[in-house]
Amino acid sequence: MGPGGPSSRGGPSIGMGVLSQTTSSVSINLFNLPGDIRNNIYRRVLVVAHPLFLFQETGSQVVETFAPDRPFRWLALLYTNRQVHDEASAVLYVLNHFTFMDTTRHQGGLLQNFLSCIGSVNAGLLSHLSINFPIAESVEGQPGKVILREDDLHSLKLLQEKCTNLTTLETLVYSQNSRSLINPKHDDSQFIREALSQIDAQLKAMPSLSKIIVRLYDGTPAPSVMELMQGLGWDILPGR
Repeated sequence: MGPGGPSSRGGPSIGMGVLSQTTSSVSINLFNLPGDIRNNIYRRVLVVAHPLFLFQETGSQVVETFAPDRPFRWLALLYTNRQVHDEASAVLYVLNHFTFMDTTRHQGGLLQNFLSCIGSVNAGLLSHLSINFPIAESVEGQPGKVILREDDLHSLKLLQEKCTNLTTLETLVYSQNSRSLINPKHDDSQFIREALSQIDAQLKAMPSLSKIIVRLYDGTPAPSVMELMQGLGWDILPGR
């Protein structure tokens, strides 16, 4: 995806709709309308009420999107001309909620491919994303040493560097990626405290971020874990 639209030439691309034709011009009457009316038109075409779910097939660099009520040819507006493309892209990336679906150890690759597809300008417009809850690990041979898993740390660093206007970040808790939060052992308390502290430090390194949501899909963390999360200012919500 170039700066705002799918591409069929080399490298990663994002499959966000089938576009068989493009239009090289747009009626000048659109540009006679005030900017707020044009933006309202873009919102009606490009903004959906639910998250846009992003995923990749195994072995593919193409980022696909699942959106049940996505309008047919919904991105065609981006292909009218450069001005419409730029104005509509701002609406598309600022006002939609993008959810990364990979629950394996490779979500960082999905995030990186998506950001590369849409380009740095559009990456800087993103305001609401959902990623897996970061996983922390003990360091073998170093008792008490806790580090964030490499793929999750990579994802957080990408968000810090590329998504400079991100205001809401949802972290998704599943049993397979956060078992120690859902069913902690008695001797896990210090590990969990240190893990949450490191995650919070990475999130606080995003100055634009104003809302951090932990969304629970499998079970509920122990009361002590919930208290620690809420003490960090995170909102705890059930899965959709």
